[in-house]
Amino acid sequence: MDAAPPSRVMRLEMLKALLADRDVATAADLAAELGVSVRTVHRDLSTLRQMGIPVEGERGSGGGLRLEHGWSLGRVHLNEQEAISLLLGLTIAEKVGSPLLLTHLRSVTRKVNAAFAPAQVRRIRGLRGRILVGAAASSAVLSGYCTPGPAVTAPILEAFSYQRMARIWYADLKGATTRRDIEAQYLYFNVPVWYALAWDHLRSAVRFFRLDRITTVALLPQQFRLRPAAVYAGVGEPEARTL
Repeated sequence: MDAAPPSRVMRLEMLKALLADRDVATAADLAAELGVSVRTVHRDLSTLRQMGIPVEGERGSGGGLRLEHGWSLGRVHLNEQEAISLLLGLTIAEKVGSPLLLTHLRSVTRKVNAAFAPAQVRRIRGLRGRILVGAAASSAVLSGYCTPGPAVTAPILEAFSYQRMARIWYADLKGATTRRDIEAQYLYFNVPVWYALAWDHLRSAVRFFRLDRITTVALLPQQFRLRPAAVYAGVGEPEARTL
């Protein structure tokens, strides 16, 4: 089935984002992107102008629509998954240690944290407390490392974020693959390698699962409860810290 068309509120947000992303755009281009008529685009543009968003239009063959130069979209609305992804990116910038990346790191992190309602802040703080950052990966690990794809990373992040059981197929050092039902209680980062620090139901114990060795992930309907932090204490490196 075709996806349902976005609501008008969502469409207005998408229209603002499209205008902000381009130097100039035509109404026909915007209509095609949004899957609506040109008349609908013009009606939405009128609404944006009434809201005080400065949309400029120029006539002629070189004309088009654009946001007034220097105008800002203001507050960016992120969902929890997007917030965690952004915070992970900021953590990576910090671990890389480049002065160019670190210049505004603290102020950006502070503004991201300030963009959420109190209930969301508490939830994101809880998720950040379950992400551990250790030392850089060793040369031995890097020699066999390959970047995992979204077919693995997306469901693992969802399992971690929403405490859902996951069934994974995991390849060991010798290439043998086993099926494991896991609780992704923590994520563990050794730059640039990610692990799920999980309760393994096959072994009835805590285990590290390197994401690039997971071949397949299936989310299960069951949810899991967080186990006491003491269960995981001392499993990783002493210098590991939370996000």
